[in-house]
Amino acid sequence: MKRQTTIASLLLLGSISVFAGPVTTTPWNGHPGAVSYTYDDARVSQLPNLLPQLDSLKIKATFEIAAAVGNFTSRVSDWIQVSKNGHELANHTRNHINITDANSAATVKDFADYLRALDTTVQSVTFAYPNCSIPGTTGKNGVSAENFIGRGCGQTTYAWGTQPTDWMNIQGLILSPTNTNTSVTLQATAKTSNAWFITIVHDVANPTPDQYSVTPANNLVMLNAGISNGLWIDTYLNVGAYYRAHFTMDTATAKAVSGGWNLAWVSPHSKMPKKVNLRVKFAAATFGTSFTVQQNGVTIPVETDGSYIIDFMKLSMKVLQGTSGIKSRVILPSKLDARITSNGIMFDGVFGEVEATVVDVRGNRVFHGRVSNRMVSLRKEQMRGILFLTLSDRASRTSVHARVTAIR
Repeated sequence: MKRQTTIASLLLLGSISVFAGPVTTTPWNGHPGAVSYTYDDARVSQLPNLLPQLDSLKIKATFEIAAAVGNFTSRVSDWIQVSKNGHELANHTRNHINITDANSAATVKDFADYLRALDTTVQSVTFAYPNCSIPGTTGKNGVSAENFIGRGCGQTTYAWGTQPTDWMNIQGLILSPTNTNTSVTLQATAKTSNAWFITIVHDVANPTPDQYSVTPANNLVMLNAGISNGLWIDTYLNVGAYYRAHFTMDTATAKAVSGGWNLAWVSPHSKMPKKVNLRVKFAAATFGTSFTVQQNGVTIPVETDGSYIIDFMKLSMKVLQGTSGIKSRVILPSKLDARITSNGIMFDGVFGEVEATVVDVRGNRVFHGRVSNRMVSLRKEQMRGILFLTLSDRASRTSVHARVTAIR
């Protein structure tokens, strides 16, 4: 009887209960695999030949900067603009020298400090070993002092569920003028094996100046392979941070408190990026099916796949039990993102039940009513021409608008 009473008492003490593994990160940001394209040395060919390809395909890449090799010093303002446009500028050492146990700490810090001083968009928290020369433990510790991840060379792909044994040697495949097909094959493998694949290229030029370069045509084949396989294509920094963070996030525990749960965790490395967006889902066994997610008092809206995009680097969040009085609250974004689907109009960034109105270009009302699942359901015959969507919150007397094209 005493044992049963003790168990019952513990069950009632919800405020001190801890639940293991209630949050899981969606692999590779919702894609079947991931790829990061890295280009070394700030080579002269990269600005005129590579950047237009990347920008036209809306692909973000990583540029491993070695100031003494390419044209970084002479065109530093152009390279800063590359960073401002969302590409990564990473540390490949100032003079492209091999990293050793003796020189690692000073060499890595010297160029990291220089890069970070260029612009606020340059974080310089990933590293690429010059000449693929990997030092011993002391040398890796010098790299780790400034970087949460280091790029070595090899043909390894990294499976989502397996944590690497050495974050200071996450390898990429060196491409040559003749092995474009290998990069295409390994991107297909990344898709089927739920893995991350990294490429390494010097110049993108025709003719190719060395055995580590590719022609613009072959580079385009490689980029299109990532797109056709539906991979998450992003920088070494962004994919690496997402990958490393998830091993921490997926072991976070939820502590029950009055009205919900608190979750807190510790960053896996002191040089993680300033912000790491994780797409996560919450276990119904812990939180039920009606809850609200907040970070720093800001409500995180649910995505169309049922996930929530949180900032891992805030290192905590709250999950409010049920609706906690928030059901009547409505959050409207400053700018409405809406798109046509086969079932109607889907919109993002809205929390709570809102009043929706859809009219056509002639002012005829196509739909009017309250919606709560971020979808305005329409029949096929209603989805023609240009439609105007208005979402309103009567309580706050606010509204947002969007235009969608529904030509069928």
